[in-house]
Amino acid sequence: MPSFTFLGPFLNEGKASPPTGAVAGRFDIAEFEDSFNYDPDDSLILACDQFPPKGFNFDFYCNTALDALYKQEQATADPGVRQQLFFQIHQIYLTELPFITLFSQNDLAMVRKGTHNYQPSPFEGETANIWEWWCDHGKC
Repeated sequence: MPSFTFLGPFLNEGKASPPTGAVAGRFDIAEFEDSFNYDPDDSLILACDQFPPKGFNFDFYCNTALDALYKQEQATADPGVRQQLFFQIHQIYLTELPFITLFSQNDLAMVRKGTHNYQPSPFEGETANIWEWWCDHGKC
């Protein structure tokens, strides 16, 4: 279904089964694709204050220790400190299993013959190094 429907009326107006067991007429599992971004902050999909319709925590997962780590990593720009916080966040993911990763979707890209130095981004977006591209005779 279209993402607008799935992430809108379907999940927002639907009812999830309680953590203690499945209930007929309620959803037990929802699957959607999400992409990596330049910043590895996952709070949008797992923080306690991100339940729909306010956010995208469709798992209705809430862990106050994880929330505290999210707040710390969002409050610093120091890459070393953030990396240590992300290690702790990842450890919670590995022990609590708030989501299941099924696969990583490929991000396909192509350029015209004569385009040089195009580097696909390991994250979202096609223009990671656009300032370094050049084309034969100035035309791509």
